[in-house]
Amino acid sequence: MAHRKVYLAVGRTHTRIYRFDPIDGDTRVVENVRPYEAGYTAMGAQYRGDDTEPLLLAVSRNKLITIDVAAGTLKEQVIDGLPDGPWFDGDMDPDGKTLFAVSNPGTPSYAIDVAAGKATPRNAPGGGRWDDFAYHPKNGRLYSVEGDNGDLLLIDPSRQPMKTVLKQGVFPSAQASTAAGSRKAYSATFFDQDGNFYAVDSAGNVNHLDLTTATIPDHSQRIGRGRVPVGNLEIMNGAGRITPLPVPPSYDEITVTKKFNRTWENSEPRGRVYSFDLTLTAVSKDSGTAEDVRKFRISFDLPTVKGAKAEASGVEVIAQDGKAYLSSVGDQFLAAGTSRPITVLITVPGDPARLPQEYPLDGLRATRLPSH
Repeated sequence: MAHRKVYLAVGRTHTRIYRFDPIDGDTRVVENVRPYEAGYTAMGAQYRGDDTEPLLLAVSRNKLITIDVAAGTLKEQVIDGLPDGPWFDGDMDPDGKTLFAVSNPGTPSYAIDVAAGKATPRNAPGGGRWDDFAYHPKNGRLYSVEGDNGDLLLIDPSRQPMKTVLKQGVFPSAQASTAAGSRKAYSATFFDQDGNFYAVDSAGNVNHLDLTTATIPDHSQRIGRGRVPVGNLEIMNGAGRITPLPVPPSYDEITVTKKFNRTWENSEPRGRVYSFDLTLTAVSKDSGTAEDVRKFRISFDLPTVKGAKAEASGVEVIAQDGKAYLSSVGDQFLAAGTSRPITVLITVPGDPARLPQEYPLDGLRATRLPSH
């Protein structure tokens, strides 16, 4: 099971949940889930179906923290046999029944039966500064990244200690956030269903490594020019798995504006069609620097109901798990500082009388894609 977004636990205390799209860098706090003052880590995701947000399960001292991002609830439960921590790495096993959590180098790890509320000690992890791991969707093995030197690690729960270095120096050394006490660690890791591996350090730098085959590349690829936008907070952990997309990841945002044209009722499917002009400008959103754009991608939220779609000419459209991605086809050169409009039609099924007169187009963003 996988969705379009994964989840980040952000903040050493007063921890918040953020949804994060590793493809275009879209990052949003889950507003309906309250902060957890004591803080938690060792987080995993328990999926409940294609159209339902997963349960997130994490550890804080001797408690299991269960976060329902759909209902907006956060609950805590003391776990039988679970020590006070501290805790670092965590992930749900592939069957979604056990949260596997790791503490200090020489102390036991623990397998937490989330239904029974009981923890069982396992082997010690071994030394290093690695703060999250993730199960590979194809081979079921646990992978992590050493923050100090970027080594790719294999975590084998049957070994004592569990850590093995698979390949040295694959990732750049991790960076800490500016938050007090932040670790220079890779604190959030996850896969897509094909085996592409993503690793986020405490400061929010994101790296991608192709682990879809048995051959391990020599070096990961840093995505984008910036970091996951969570201010000066520390990214503590991550959980989830994304569905793969045949598009390159990029967080290099450029300016995009919208102009609503009109709406009309639609018969098949019954609903409304909304017309927008989306205008791209070859200017970096954060810095305001004008730079040439040769390839681009526009993304925005799209309802998950059957029949919802986006259409536009001159671009390739992919709709998946509540988002639409409109990517340029070939080289569509846009000189630095210049603009171009793209007319987009969005079909939303439902009762036309109950649908809004203007579709909100939440999550609208545009990114410059690599041109080589």
